[in-house]
Amino acid sequence: TASHGAKLPDGTIPSNVWVQLKGPEMNAESLDQVRDAGFKMIRRGFIWDGIEKEKGVYDFSLYDNFVKLCKERGLGIIAPMAFNNKLYGHVKDEPGRAAYAAWAAAMAEHFKNDNIYWEIWNEPNTMTFWGKHGKKGNSDPYAEEYTNLVKAVVPAMRKADPNCVILAGSVSNMWTESYKWMDFCFKRGMLKLDWDVWSVHPYGLKAPEDYIEAYAITRKLMEDAGGPSNRPWMNTERGFPVDKNKEGFAGGEGPKLFEYQAWNLVRQYLIDLLEGVNVTIWYEWGGKEGFALQPAGGEPAPALKAAKVFVTELSGYKLDKRIATKEPRDFVLRFTNPAGGVKLVAWTAPPPMQGPDKIVDHTITVPVEASGSLITAGIYGEAGKVDVKSGSIELNLTGAPQYITVIKK
Repeated sequence: TASHGAKLPDGTIPSNVWVQLKGPEMNAESLDQVRDAGFKMIRRGFIWDGIEKEKGVYDFSLYDNFVKLCKERGLGIIAPMAFNNKLYGHVKDEPGRAAYAAWAAAMAEHFKNDNIYWEIWNEPNTMTFWGKHGKKGNSDPYAEEYTNLVKAVVPAMRKADPNCVILAGSVSNMWTESYKWMDFCFKRGMLKLDWDVWSVHPYGLKAPEDYIEAYAITRKLMEDAGGPSNRPWMNTERGFPVDKNKEGFAGGEGPKLFEYQAWNLVRQYLIDLLEGVNVTIWYEWGGKEGFALQPAGGEPAPALKAAKVFVTELSGYKLDKRIATKEPRDFVLRFTNPAGGVKLVAWTAPPPMQGPDKIVDHTITVPVEASGSLITAGIYGEAGKVDVKSGSIELNLTGAPQYITVIKK
């Protein structure tokens, strides 16, 4: 639960399964496809200079229509509040900062009943999105400027709608430099502000399993700055592109790149749940950047089928625990549902900061409280079975997560 009574996803699948949309997908056809694939919320920027074209006059009509389409399909929205407005200049200075806060408050008021989570900016630690103004990205000045913006925005939004859900951070990458930026923010008082969720974009890592260390580093930074480190987190943007020239490329070659993308999508949702991060937003639904589940004018990516199977297999289930394995990069996760159903999801990962082509398939033995034959499903839903022998099953682990139904309920 967020600090102001608004409910946050609790990790029950598919409440954690979200996806990024861009402008061309703000239509009924795309939203139908997103809903039918099992996604529960979408991320889409609300653009300031498209709403306030005249000082103090807000035209929400474009977004009113989009919100209506989403609500009709039961889709929630996470909205990065983006970016500067030429009427006021950069939000690092006045009058831009106060005007942005007023606009954010107007949105919180206008959309207060529409299941929207508000994210303050997108990747403010980078020059790409915060701007080039004589300073370096991931620097203390950037952190001070962003923290000052959050200080201005949060009280204004709380006044407009005390129950609104506010995300801060939206940090691009998890590596040495972005850790420095977060540390600067935390030491400048970010953790004392009244936002609900810290959001991260864990690019810069080769595999979802590398998030485990990255999240631990970030929590330590929070603790060292006076914490707490246990406020809710969301992974609000991460994709694994098939284009090696794009940020976030995970490695590997040629014909298996789409296969690797599917592996990484499912494992990303799973690892985030394991780490207590109950929202994961795949970047992205459409587009032509090599991340797309449904490329513009093309065939669906295999990762889309893998996402649908993930939702189908585990809908209504919640992570119970990780079952101990001999190798630290082997994963067997136990999921349960309220009716008493039990499923396992199992896979292996590459060594730290290595690509998916470095995965070595191998067999492990997993204890189960069952007998007879258990039904299994592959990453694309391929049916199979595994026999229980002396209270254990033998699984061949690959980079593709597989589902094992222990108790069907």
